[in-house]
Amino acid sequence: MSGCLIDATVWAEYLRGGRPDIRERVDKLLDHNRAATCGVVLAALLAGIDGERDRRLLEESLRGLPFLEAGHEAFAAAGRMGAALRRRGEAAPLADLLLLALAREHRLTLFTFDDRLAGLARALGAAAESLLPAGPAAPARAARSSTAKGG
Repeated sequence: MSGCLIDATVWAEYLRGGRPDIRERVDKLLDHNRAATCGVVLAALLAGIDGERDRRLLEESLRGLPFLEAGHEAFAAAGRMGAALRRRGEAAPLADLLLLALAREHRLTLFTFDDRLAGLARALGAAAESLLPAGPAAPARAARSSTAKGG
């Protein structure tokens, strides 16, 4: 099992206690020390929580995971990815580019519900696992993307 940088979309579903397949997948990653987080994910999750007690609990829970620091190389890589997209007439938020840069730098798969972000990962040569959220319009089982090798 490879390591994953878990996106805020997946953490939110996991923390809600929703889908059993997501709980099982994240639990396996946690049990095998294969889950990581970063500042972009932490900030996105904290921004979506109303209560101070829940915010403290979340911060404390994520503190036990490897925390990927975004240094000079990660920001430079995010900028290069943004420039590559711009040359193709596309754009992406800096937060998404930074997630992808960190995943690539640490050789992790980005685990997300965001199909747009997973598509960016494939286009930019980062590995992504994209799961469709369960719901009336989505299939009951997860759809996984393939790991991209090109860039």
